[in-house]
Amino acid sequence: MTKKSIIKARALLGLMLLFGAAFFSAGVSSRGNDETLIEFVALLGAPNYSVEKHSDAIEMRNTYLSNYTSELQNQPLFVPVSEEYATQLSDFNYLTRNIFLVDPRTKLLETDIDAAEFLAKDFTIDTSEGPQVLIIHAHSMEMFADSDPSDPFTGVFGVGRRLAEILEQQHSLEVLHHTERFDVVNGIPNRQGSYERLEPAVRRILADNPSIQVVIDLHRDGVGAHVAPMVTYIEGERAAQIMFVNGLSRRYRSGVITPVNYLPNPYQRENLAFSMNLQLAANQMYPGLARRVYLLEFRYSLHMAPRSILLEVGAQNNTFQEALNAVPAIANIIAAVVLGE
Repeated sequence: MTKKSIIKARALLGLMLLFGAAFFSAGVSSRGNDETLIEFVALLGAPNYSVEKHSDAIEMRNTYLSNYTSELQNQPLFVPVSEEYATQLSDFNYLTRNIFLVDPRTKLLETDIDAAEFLAKDFTIDTSEGPQVLIIHAHSMEMFADSDPSDPFTGVFGVGRRLAEILEQQHSLEVLHHTERFDVVNGIPNRQGSYERLEPAVRRILADNPSIQVVIDLHRDGVGAHVAPMVTYIEGERAAQIMFVNGLSRRYRSGVITPVNYLPNPYQRENLAFSMNLQLAANQMYPGLARRVYLLEFRYSLHMAPRSILLEVGAQNNTFQEALNAVPAIANIIAAVVLGE
């Protein structure tokens, strides 16, 4: 039996007991407080809007961020599981407390998630020819606590490069690592509009390389100054925690749900299923590594392929080495889902 089939079987029969709420921090992603507000206000005609000047956004960030730090020893693969977990996964309330973290500005509906359906999906890919994985960075300027500001490869670019290397060298996947800077315009940092600038480039790459089946938009999170570095231990080394992010193209304000129709995502259900499979694999293979899947109101870069993920590796207060230490585990998690390893 393959690792993937074991993961799915154990998920259906009871993947694992979560090791306490503190192990899965409930931090709110920078996607939620920076990009969403910047993009929304820009649509209203305020192109010079700066989220750093928006006191409400800062207050919201500090209200919802968790200051948990997970210091966990890496656990054996395929730990014993509770017999009750199978029924827990079918409970929508359980999923929203333990697997998904829903931003207060959007709304997850019970019809969005079907654990049995999602776990039954086959996300294995064809590796017969051509590149299979594309790694991109909507925000190339995202750096770590000890990054060299003059060298983007000491930030998320470097994490992406290392992930590409491990996927190729250890899992025999062919990877394209695209290093165009979508948050730099005429040499000046400009996050506003980065997702719009990213889309034509990604669509061109996908058209030129139809063998690509997995798209990873790799970021690092942005958290409040009071939040301790979010780390776990993998083989005795401090590793930055990771987080999968999904967009629901849906706003929730004052009890009213409003679809974000100008940002459609035909692959939203597949995106959610893909993230859930990756999350459950991560929880079992590396307990404490993955924070809950964070659900936001827009779509980001996830609407161009069904196996698309927005992946946060650490935050600005993690070191670059902590981010790199998480990469082998990330590669193993991806391989478990897309290769059945």
